[in-house]
Amino acid sequence: MFTVGALTLLSRIAGFVRDKLIAYHLGSGAMADVWVAAFQFPNLFRRVFGEGAFNAAFVPMYSRRLEEQGAEGADRFARRTLSTMFVILMSCFVLSFIFMEPIVKITNIGFAQDGRLEAAVTASRITVVYLVFICLVAGLSGILNSRKVFGAPAVSYVALNLVFVVGLVLVVPRTGEPLLVLCWSVVVAGVIQLAIVVVSCLRRGVDLRPLFPHFDTDMKQLAWLMAPGLVSASVQQLNLIVGGTVASLQVGGKMGINLADRINQLPLGLIGMAAGVVLLPEITRNLRGGDENAAKRSLNQGIELSLFLCLPATVAMLVIPREIMFTIFEGGKFGGEAAAQMGWILAAFATGTPAYILAKVLQPGYFAREDTKTPMYFTIAAAVLNMVLVYPMFLWLGPVGCAAATSVAGWVNVLLLWIGLGRAGYMKLAPGFTGRVIRLFLAAIIMGAIVWTLAHYGQGLLMSEGRFVKRFSGMAVLVSIGLVAYLAAVVGLRVYSLDELRKRFRRGKKAA
Repeated sequence: MFTVGALTLLSRIAGFVRDKLIAYHLGSGAMADVWVAAFQFPNLFRRVFGEGAFNAAFVPMYSRRLEEQGAEGADRFARRTLSTMFVILMSCFVLSFIFMEPIVKITNIGFAQDGRLEAAVTASRITVVYLVFICLVAGLSGILNSRKVFGAPAVSYVALNLVFVVGLVLVVPRTGEPLLVLCWSVVVAGVIQLAIVVVSCLRRGVDLRPLFPHFDTDMKQLAWLMAPGLVSASVQQLNLIVGGTVASLQVGGKMGINLADRINQLPLGLIGMAAGVVLLPEITRNLRGGDENAAKRSLNQGIELSLFLCLPATVAMLVIPREIMFTIFEGGKFGGEAAAQMGWILAAFATGTPAYILAKVLQPGYFAREDTKTPMYFTIAAAVLNMVLVYPMFLWLGPVGCAAATSVAGWVNVLLLWIGLGRAGYMKLAPGFTGRVIRLFLAAIIMGAIVWTLAHYGQGLLMSEGRFVKRFSGMAVLVSIGLVAYLAAVVGLRVYSLDELRKRFRRGKKAA
């Protein structure tokens, strides 16, 4: 966990540097929208097919064969899987390359009106090959993770952002073509990422010789296991596509959605994903031990601690969104006006941040009982609502409305998950739960008032153009003060005592 966590953090830092450089060179106008559109499709394919549904189905099947049949039997299954995957991916690549113009036109309906379409089609035909590389990387990473090798897969994702940074720092000043350099950086990164995991597999004796693809019983079982996760992941990504498609009606809208979502994803990734990963095995162990009450307690603790961790970030993104966007991205072609607009988009996303984190906490309550279909139905219902809301809200609020529609859909999904657990008898709030949550919200509001006041009087520091180090230092001090204020309010309002906080974040029996 430490290895993956440290490398993930390194990747996030490199990702912020990448986004800062992209904003510097492309600004928030037409070419920035073209870049977001070009990277959207292969990135979507990675999230839906590569990292989500595929790994969730493949890793248990490969691990079981590794345990029962040894390395040779497990590798034979992996070779059949990867060979079949390669054929599917190459077919998708060829079809996407041929039909890229209608694909871009459908997913970016505003591009045909102002000349962005042709550039987006050309750029997308370069980047689309990345879907082949990255999905194979995900498959090979599943093999390595099953063999308890975690460093190489995590390093491969760091490599992606480092290639971008090198291209933007060293190549763009010599060519003057930031969009072209970005597109080819995607291809180069895909090759390097694949090479990293291939070399790691070969060093550990994994047999990677291709086999003739054959859709046998194993492949059918893999497809069957992938289906619910594939639908859920596809629907979630469809939400983002719909928002981006509608946002493309305004120049700079796609870039605004992209950068604001990058900031919003930080608490989602670090808190929501961690909570889900920890809770699923915990609740499963409780249920297998026949202790339903312990499972309910684990769910309660997951909800409470997730709110404790995410509320400060949520409130900060609501009270100083413009300052956050300006501090990180101002420079070059990205100015104060763009920061103000994207700040409102970030605030709209932030209204749904607790919802998306709570969804990650509540879903293990279903998954631990081997129920993957119910959360899928709820996800679909929330996505349909998002599609209904997004265009009217865009007409009302512009790109901010697209982000707000996503947040509304997120809260509906949480409500459905909560009601479903309650009706099934799987949800029972612990004594004092509601009071503690209310006091957590009060603590976050107190912190928000302090942060907003300090930011208001520190505008000259936080909004100083062309002085990134000065702005970043000021933001770091503001964040530190905010965290101290939040913890003081939590203790002062008797949500937790200092001793309780220490116990909750200590490993071992006391924490449990």
